[in-house]
Amino acid sequence: MAVENGYKNVYWMRDGINGWKKAGFPIVGDQKLLEDLISLNKTDFAQLVIAEKEARNLKNCTFVDFRDKTKFDKHHVKDANHVDYSDMFSKPMMEELNKSNSLVIIHDVPEVAGVIAATLKLMDYPDIYILQ
Repeated sequence: MAVENGYKNVYWMRDGINGWKKAGFPIVGDQKLLEDLISLNKTDFAQLVIAEKEARNLKNCTFVDFRDKTKFDKHHVKDANHVDYSDMFSKPMMEELNKSNSLVIIHDVPEVAGVIAATLKLMDYPDIYILQ
């Protein structure tokens, strides 16, 4: 993809960013963010998976459905908020999600749900779960 977009100096390490760092290659950007991402990758996302019944017992629980609108309209968890994945970082979405609430992420693709959970954790949302 990067080569298709005109980039000529594209490198890839089998071990990802950890391999890149171990090889001594330079890293451009916010070092703190990079360290947070590496640390977050050590999180066992299986611990974040929760059943709906269990989630409903959480204090101040908010269900956030990141699936597309068609799927949401066809069927969704009762009282779930819909946020299109492409609008995840919009100001209205950020204002709607209260950091004092437990957020339960809903998405059909587990990897996408994991990325959303990881992103929200990096944004200091303390209690993030992924609906089973």
